[in-house]
Amino acid sequence: MGEVIATRRRAGWVEVQAALAAGVQARSTAVSVATILVAWLAGVGGALSSQLPRHSWLLLWVSVGLGLVAAVLEGLNAWARRQADEAQREEAARLGMAVKDGLRPVAELIAQMPQANRVERERLLGMVALQSTAGIHLLFFQIPGVRAVVYQLDAAGDRLEHIAYHGRGETPGTFERRPGGRPDPAFQALADNRTRVVADVAAEPSERGADRGYRTYIAVPVVTGHVPHGMLTVDAPEPSVFTDTDVAVAEFTAELLAVAFAEAAR
Repeated sequence: MGEVIATRRRAGWVEVQAALAAGVQARSTAVSVATILVAWLAGVGGALSSQLPRHSWLLLWVSVGLGLVAAVLEGLNAWARRQADEAQREEAARLGMAVKDGLRPVAELIAQMPQANRVERERLLGMVALQSTAGIHLLFFQIPGVRAVVYQLDAAGDRLEHIAYHGRGETPGTFERRPGGRPDPAFQALADNRTRVVADVAAEPSERGADRGYRTYIAVPVVTGHVPHGMLTVDAPEPSVFTDTDVAVAEFTAELLAVAFAEAAR
């Protein structure tokens, strides 16, 4: 019981430290300004103590006190910066471990492909696609209704058909190139080999996701060299939920998928 209480106390103290550091960090400019102001007042008090002999001791003590306050404020600011840096390092380490665990099955399946025959490679490609979407769903679990989809480009280059998905219940639709050369964001991103991130499809006239159950998405082309194989998308019902880190994870996963598609096609 004593160990449990001690552990809870330590956890509580860590939370208090984190909250304090976040508060100071959020007001770092104000703390810096206050530090400069207090230090300036301390200097003024020190200067006046030599000009006003009758109050010299009082002014001197006030100056010393203000100097100590300035030192404490600067120390608090420095401590908050260190806490913030440490929190960022810990978060990066946690993310790295999560990505490693979430996508390890994908790498293991890809490693089997060079020794497999054509039929087996195609089967492994399907497994890689499924594991990739499951891994992304695991990594993005904090986003309500998130869904990851792997699309394969048909031989004619006019259709993107899903071969695996994980997450929100709606079955992904098929993307078909629009007739008459009309603008098509999906195929344009694939042609340019450029990640497309849309914060809110309702604000984009050329988008058509609002009627497909999502409001925001990341679309990463799956390409090796100049050969397009398909697309990895991650979407969610609420707008503007994806971070730059989420985009980087999706892009890394698409690179793994590109290796698998190239192996399956050889």
